[in-house]
Amino acid sequence: MMSSSIPLMTDIAILGSGASGTHGLLEILSRLTARRTELLEPVRITVIDRDQQFHSGLPYGHRSGRSSLLISDLEHFLPDRERGVFIAWLEGQREEMLRWAAAGRAPDSPLAEAMEINWILRHEQDIRQSRWERLYLPRRLYGQHLAELVSAALEEARDVAEVDFVHADIDEITHTPAGVLLRENAVTGGSRFELHARSLLLAIGSPPVKELIVVDGGRGSAAGSAEDELDSGIIADLHEPSLDHVIERTWARLESLPVDQRDILLVGGNADALEFILASHRLRRATAARLHILCSRGRPHYWHHDRPGETASTPLLDRLLSAAEAGEPLRAQELSRTVAAELTAAIEKGTANSTIAVLIGAVGSSLAYMDDYERCSMAAEHGLIINDLLRRSGGDSLDLLVEGIDEGTIGFVPGRFREARITAGRLAVTVDPARQAAAPDSSSTSPARDYAVIVNGTGFERVTDTRSALLRQMLGSGVARPSASRTGLVLDASFRAASGIFVLGPLIAGHTQGAAAYWHIESVIRILSLAGQVAEELVVDLFDRQTLDARVQVPAL
Repeated sequence: MMSSSIPLMTDIAILGSGASGTHGLLEILSRLTARRTELLEPVRITVIDRDQQFHSGLPYGHRSGRSSLLISDLEHFLPDRERGVFIAWLEGQREEMLRWAAAGRAPDSPLAEAMEINWILRHEQDIRQSRWERLYLPRRLYGQHLAELVSAALEEARDVAEVDFVHADIDEITHTPAGVLLRENAVTGGSRFELHARSLLLAIGSPPVKELIVVDGGRGSAAGSAEDELDSGIIADLHEPSLDHVIERTWARLESLPVDQRDILLVGGNADALEFILASHRLRRATAARLHILCSRGRPHYWHHDRPGETASTPLLDRLLSAAEAGEPLRAQELSRTVAAELTAAIEKGTANSTIAVLIGAVGSSLAYMDDYERCSMAAEHGLIINDLLRRSGGDSLDLLVEGIDEGTIGFVPGRFREARITAGRLAVTVDPARQAAAPDSSSTSPARDYAVIVNGTGFERVTDTRSALLRQMLGSGVARPSASRTGLVLDASFRAASGIFVLGPLIAGHTQGAAAYWHIESVIRILSLAGQVAEELVVDLFDRQTLDARVQVPAL
C-alpha cells in the first residue's frame, strides 16, 4: 500500500513499519476512532519504511526465509488477547495448510510465501488438533496477520484518519517551528524526499548487526557490497538482502568447492545463529557441509532441550527476595550476581531450562523491591547482564542442532572471533582462546584451519557504536541522546526523545519510568505492553497541538 499523493505536511509520521511501527499505528488508529467526536478534522498519518514491504519489518517479512520461525513458542510470543486473535486467524488458514500437506503442491496463495511444506509435515498433528500455543510458527505468518489487522483498522478509521505509506530511507531528523522535519538525502547532495510532521513516532527497530573484522590479502579491509561479501563467503548480515537469497548464494559457493573444503563457521549464539541452523539444514545435507559454531565457552547453556523430570531450585534467590520482602534494600548488582550463581548451579545439575524460566519471572517481580536508583542500574547495566544469562531457545532449530551434533556434522569451537583473512579464496580465522574452561560437550568436531563460509551471529550494535546514518545524525546533532545502557535513547516520562519525537520499540532500552525498567524491548510481547502507552501520549499531544493551532487561527474580536 503506497499513496500516490505524498503530503509535504502530515500530522503524524511513523518511521518504521515493523512490529513496533505497525502496533503503534494500530493503537493510534484505535485511539483516534474512540475520540472521533473531539477531532477538528481528519488526522493525516504518513508511514515511512525503506523496505518495499510494510507491516512486517525484518523478522516477519520477505527478508526472513520461509523456514524462519518465531524465537519463542506462540504461548510466550503474544499476550492472551492478541494470541486469541492470532489463533483465530490461524484457524482460518488450517485447512489450506492440510490440503497442501496432503497434495504436496504449493497453493497459489500468500500461504506459500509464508512457509515451507516441511514445517506443516513436521507439525501436522498439532495443526489438526489446533495445538498452536506450543508451536514455533513460521515468522511470515505473523507478518501476514499484521497486514490484515492494519487493513481492517484503516477501514474502521477511514473517517478519522488518512494514512499514506511511503518508501524512503530517512537519514536526517531535525526540529522545525511546526514540529519535525524528516529527510532522505541524495548521495550527490540535496534532498530526495522530505516531510514535515507535527509529531513523529520513531519505530526503526534495532541498530544494524555488529561487524566482523575481515581483511582481504594485501588490500586491507574487505568491506564491500553485500554481494561481494557473499562471493567471498562472508555472510555479514543473514537478512541482507534476504535470508533466502543468502542461502541460495551460499549453496552455490559450497557446491563449487571440493567436499573436503565445505566448512562453515558460525560466529556467535544469538537468535540469528539458531535461525541459520534451521535455514541451512537442507543446504548442509545436500552439500555435505560441516558447521562449526564459535562461542565464548562452546555450546551455549540455553541450547539444550528440557531434561525429563527437570525441576528448578533457587535457594539463593529465594533468600534474597525474602529479605527484600522483609524490608532490606534490594541491589541490582546483588540480584545480578545471585542470578549468575543460580544459573551456574543449575547448569551443573542439568536443570538450566527450568531454572531459567523461574529466574525470568523472579527478575521481573524484583523491580518492585528496588528504589529508583537501583531500577536505573537495572536498565543501564545489570538488566542487560541478566538478560544475556537468561536466554531461552527451543523448537525446530534446537531439534536440528541436536541432530547435527549426534551425526557429527555440527561441532563447537570455544573462543572469541578476532578476525578473518581472505587468502586464496579461503577465510583464515584467528580465534582468541576462551577465558574459562569450555563446557564438557563443547567440542564434537575439530575446528578447521580455514573456512569456506563465515556467518555473523553476534547480535546488534550499540546505539553509540552504530553505523546507522540516521542514529548517528540524531546523536551528533543533539536531537537525541543515548541512554546510559547505550542500547537506546534518553526518554522523558511520555516516551519522547525530544519535543514531538516519541519512541517505540528497541530504542526504549535503558529507560526507567515509575516502578518499571526497560533493558530489552525486542520481543513483540514487550512492544505490545508499551504500544498503548506511547500511542496515548502521542494522541494527547496531537490533540493539544490541534487545539492550540485552532486558537491561533481564530482572530481576536
